[in-house]
Amino acid sequence: MPKYDVILKGGTILDPANGCEEVADLAIVAGKIERVCPELDPARASEVVDVEGKWVMPGQIDTHAHVAGLARNWDPAIGYGMLARAGTTTVLDMGGSGPTLIDGIKRRGAGLNVAGVFALIPGATIPSDEPSAPAIKDIVLGALRQGCLGVKLLGGYHPFSPETTSNIIRACNEQQAYVGFHLGTTESGSHLGGLREVPKLVGDGRLHVCHVNSYCRGLVADAPAECDEALSILESMRGQLNSEAYHAVPNGTSGRCDKDGAVMADVPRNCLRLRGYSADIDGMRRAIMDGYASVVAQKGDEVVYVKRADALKIFDETRTNVGMSFPVNLPDSAFRLVTAKNADGDFIVDAVSTDGGSHPRNVAIQSTMALVQFGALSPLEMATKLSWNPSRMLGLLNKGHFSPGADADVTVLDPAKNAPAMSLVAGKPIMVDGRSVGSGGTLLVTREGERVAEASGLPFETVDLSKSKLYA
Repeated sequence: MPKYDVILKGGTILDPANGCEEVADLAIVAGKIERVCPELDPARASEVVDVEGKWVMPGQIDTHAHVAGLARNWDPAIGYGMLARAGTTTVLDMGGSGPTLIDGIKRRGAGLNVAGVFALIPGATIPSDEPSAPAIKDIVLGALRQGCLGVKLLGGYHPFSPETTSNIIRACNEQQAYVGFHLGTTESGSHLGGLREVPKLVGDGRLHVCHVNSYCRGLVADAPAECDEALSILESMRGQLNSEAYHAVPNGTSGRCDKDGAVMADVPRNCLRLRGYSADIDGMRRAIMDGYASVVAQKGDEVVYVKRADALKIFDETRTNVGMSFPVNLPDSAFRLVTAKNADGDFIVDAVSTDGGSHPRNVAIQSTMALVQFGALSPLEMATKLSWNPSRMLGLLNKGHFSPGADADVTVLDPAKNAPAMSLVAGKPIMVDGRSVGSGGTLLVTREGERVAEASGLPFETVDLSKSKLYA
């Protein structure tokens, strides 16, 4: 009788938690890591997968993506398959709701582990832009009870006052709920100025600072100086913050304009001003026709960027209420932020994310592998940024490493092609050679979300955020 369910044979194991970088076999039993050994007898396994010449790391965990949002002209749940094809095994959705998360997994799940945070949108998901302290407490508890890990403040789109922002962060900390922040309040913006507010807003609390690279685009100072200051702020709050950055040049934003033609959100206004366009509907139309602005649209099972005349048609047909993208993220900023270390040799920015999912920029693995090829990161450091650090950020203590008994979530990389080749969740393939082969998914909830998770009929796991890097 076989002893192992699966052996991944002959790959280079990359396990930063255990300091392992060696050619070895990895054995899986009942969805768990059984052992890593220089050579295992293939006759003792029900299945043997030849991964010679490949890198084998704990499954990639994307700490910022979008699969459960409020997109108007495409289905965000398409992002599950897009992430699976990109090699992801676990995702934190940064801005949906429990019901949309569960609905998306049921309809279009691709076998991933899925967690989410509840997007705070005044007039849509919450009643007011200045909720009282008791109301904030109830909002946070409600987010947990609907199956989210916590909440997200969308400062670049729906900013609160500094006082309310601070109260929301405090309420999350008191309930040990996850709290992500796309920076910006009514007194700052989605740029370095928003990051400068963080120490005062957080005090001695805890916070996940979303996509640090988005605040280093050269809006306040030149981009290198913005990176230096961003890193200094993050390091000054060491132990209080989770953080990530992404590498893709395109961003994701909104085209919405008000009845007077003014662009409504801070992020697209900033993008237009970076290239000298007016922050109104005419400036947006010109940016689209010039090829600077793209419209996000669904084509089959993919989301794509549409340009020029075709994009303008969609923009007008939706009356501006459409997803947009601008090529504003600077590779130099991403490189600096992702590789920067402090005096102790620890990374200042915890993880590489995508801010993708249902946006076509799921390149965290390819871009981080490229940094290894360039010599900016070692293979183990790559695995640290893509898996080990993210697992600690979210308190997923049984993921991110290959210790015996750990979850058999695995991402296999092909260094010759600079791309993911295969990924497994609980020992089962969800992606092979760039094809999504999984379905459904496992919902990650807190104790407060167990009831709704049980009612959903989905497999679920309970996360103890008191053991996460955010609160430990």
